[in-house]
Amino acid sequence: MKLLFATGPRTALLSALLLLATPAVLAQSDATDRAAILNILENGPVAIGPGTENWEVNFHPDWTVWFAGGDAVRDRGPHMADVRDYVGRGADVVEFELDLVSLQIRGDTAFARYNAVEHIIEGDGGRRDVAYSGTDWLVREDGRWLILSTTVAFPERDMAD
Repeated sequence: MKLLFATGPRTALLSALLLLATPAVLAQSDATDRAAILNILENGPVAIGPGTENWEVNFHPDWTVWFAGGDAVRDRGPHMADVRDYVGRGADVVEFELDLVSLQIRGDTAFARYNAVEHIIEGDGGRRDVAYSGTDWLVREDGRWLILSTTVAFPERDMAD
């Protein structure tokens, strides 16, 4: 690989312009990434509806979930099958609240921490509210953000549920 370095007033001016433009370009890129990630997180499971495809598309094929305190992680396939079964029995997430605690973006990876509440109408018509804290590790592949790993922790007051 051959690297060329040029010097002179034109090169200095071009270098200065690039250095000045870089923070603006990075800020725009960061804002675009942040908006894309927030769009995935804020919609949460509300998008599940009768078909789970609109929700599942946000998860990487290698996605896993760990429920804090559990002795193993769950792979995507079995977890999504359980979600499809739950929705198939009439459960509907009618509202989702997300309180983002932090979002760190580093290149093609991001780490989000949040508190959330899922408001669910069960198949029998009863209401269930599930509060939890979560972390999502996201990766950008082919220009699209996907959730690669999730950790879910339930507040102590809700552990009985």
